[in-house]
This record gives sequence, C-alpha cells and structure tokens, in this order.
Amino acid sequence: NLAGNEENEAAVARAGGIEVVVAGMVAHRSISGVQQSGCAALGNLASNNDANRTAIAKAGGVEAVVAGMEAHRVIAEVQQWGSWALGFLASNVEHVPASVRARGIEAVVAA
Repeated sequence: NLAGNEENEAAVARAGGIEVVVAGMVAHRSISGVQQSGCAALGNLASNNDANRTAIAKAGGVEAVVAGMEAHRVIAEVQQWGSWALGFLASNVEHVPASVRARGIEAVVAA
C-alpha cells in the first residue's frame, strides 16, 4: 500500500494516480476485481488527506465508487471497500452532485 502515509498519498495524487484509478474503474465497470481494488485505492488515498478527498470528488471518484457498488451488488468485497471509501469521501461532498450523493447513500444502505 503506497498510500500508507500522507507524504505518499500526496505523491500518488501529484503523479495523476487518482485520475488513473477513476479511469480504470469507469473503463472496467463490469469487472468486480477492478471495482474492489479501485474502491480500496481511493479509500486509502482519501483516508488521511483532505486535498485528496477534494481531488477524488473532482475527478469523479465518488461517482465511480457508487457505480461500482451498483454494478456489483452481490459482491461483498466491492460493497465493503466501496462503503469504506465513501466513508472517507463523505466528509468532502461539495464537489459531488446531489444525485450522486443520494445514490451513494442508497448504495451504502443496500450494502
């Protein structure tokens, strides 16, 4: 886990890692392993870093997590890591459309 500390979290973000993870999740929405790993990566990047939370929201990361959870409702690991990521991302929602926030709440409740 390269995002295990704040310095590495910031370095991953500066290198474009957030956008790469989100793009991978969008491009491979039907693959549960990609969704699970993407949710875990975004959660790790958001866990201790407010700037990353904002960057993830602006990059469409909340939407990607929610869509992954919706696409894989019966895959426990996607639900687990998606809920975990959304827990960190929920503290910074001003860049997330209201419709995505509502879907995120529904996805966590359904998990």
